[in-house]
Amino acid sequence: MVAQHRSSVALHAYALAVSAAGLGSLALVAARDRATLPDRSLVFWVLAACLAVTESLPIVLRQGTWISTTAEAIAFAILLGWGTAPAALAMVAGLIIADLLRRVSVERLLFNAGQYGLLMVAAGSVYELLGGGRPLTARDLPAFAAAALVFFLGNLVLVGVVTSLAYGRDFLADLKEILRVEAWPYLVMFGMAPILLTVAERSVALVPLAVLPLVAVFRTLKAAVEADEHRVVAERAAAVAEALAAEQARLVEVEHSLVEKLQESDRLKDDLLATVSHELRTPLAGLLGALATLSGRGEALSATQRNELVAMAGRQGSRLRELIEQLLLAARFEHARGEDGDRPAVDAAVLAGQAAAAAKVSHPHRSVVLDASTALPVRAAPEALLQVLGNLLDNAAKYSPDGTPIRLEANRAGALAVLAVEDAGPGVPGPERDRIFERFTQLDSGATRRAGGVGLGLYIARQLAQAQGGELLVGEPARPGAGARFELRLPLADEALPGTGQDQHGQAYDRPA
Repeated sequence: MVAQHRSSVALHAYALAVSAAGLGSLALVAARDRATLPDRSLVFWVLAACLAVTESLPIVLRQGTWISTTAEAIAFAILLGWGTAPAALAMVAGLIIADLLRRVSVERLLFNAGQYGLLMVAAGSVYELLGGGRPLTARDLPAFAAAALVFFLGNLVLVGVVTSLAYGRDFLADLKEILRVEAWPYLVMFGMAPILLTVAERSVALVPLAVLPLVAVFRTLKAAVEADEHRVVAERAAAVAEALAAEQARLVEVEHSLVEKLQESDRLKDDLLATVSHELRTPLAGLLGALATLSGRGEALSATQRNELVAMAGRQGSRLRELIEQLLLAARFEHARGEDGDRPAVDAAVLAGQAAAAAKVSHPHRSVVLDASTALPVRAAPEALLQVLGNLLDNAAKYSPDGTPIRLEANRAGALAVLAVEDAGPGVPGPERDRIFERFTQLDSGATRRAGGVGLGLYIARQLAQAQGGELLVGEPARPGAGARFELRLPLADEALPGTGQDQHGQAYDRPA
């Protein structure tokens, strides 16, 4: 608001200054030539009347400004025939008449009168200073060209300042645009001025014929200006249409992507329902079958048979609980990546030993080989690491052939603790190394069905690893004949482990008393 007020004040001040300068200059030249002003021929008055008529027929441009090059041509014909003062007075008088007919404001009328009075006085003064005389001869052409150039450029500058102050337009950009549109028409108009004067002096009756070319140029210029404005409008419309088309294409792409995601979500839900229903039905059927047998034939069974049925029911119940816990844990990770909290400093090598011992109990027919030679201080929740290693070891037991060992390594790799589980199974193809960490993904349904599963073990393991500040990925087998190798990488902690005398490099030291 303040900037707009300042711009308005500057515009009014500028208009007042131009009005004062132009009308003052006009008064000075009129006083200088007052002795010769009454002595005017019929040709002069005819040209002055033509000037007033043509000035009343402007070409309206952008932002309400206008040009009327036919009036300038007649004014220059008067300048060449009768001098600066008559030309300036005729120009200002014709402009005042035209402005009164258009009912413009007093401020604008005074500005237009001052503007054209100043321009005609400046052009006439340049013509006289450069030796231009009357009648016009070939040696007066340089002076005439200089006067026309002063008028043309001065007009562009005076009007350009007004549009810049009134509408905040770019002065130089507007100047270049107007030069492009008006330069040639003005050149033709100024070239017609000597011809118009010559024809008028030969016979006043021929003046209308001489004005006809000016009218033709006038209409051509008007058509050019209108075509240029239509071009600008068309370019803007094309730009808007292009932007709309790009936005429409983006929305179509987003919609297509959304449809694909919804279709994939539906597929995952269908797969989930099929997988979960199958996997939950199997242990549930075993559990219910064992209980039904005990209930219906309990008295006919021996103690050994009853114990076997109870043990079977317990195993199937444990399996059912494990599957449900995996599903709940996976659902929790869909809403939260994990709780960071304050993670304690633990020895990953010790946890690897605990995971290996648990795997031997869970898979008594499997050989689990542990390789952990040094302490690995990390900051992590121990139950989370045990869950990750347990899932990896269970996965290795599913895919390894019977009688083959499972290796669990706990070693250093620079600033990382690397816990690796390696089996002797078929391995993981390169293109599948990222997909296997997705929910409900199983590469070998036969092997998986053998031990049961819903394809959540690796997904849960990676989520837990990331929640502890680590990463779980598929590595390259460390020895020939090995199958898949999964590596849990965690940053080593800086401080010593609680209750030990080892620093972050695994070196022992004595604690102070």
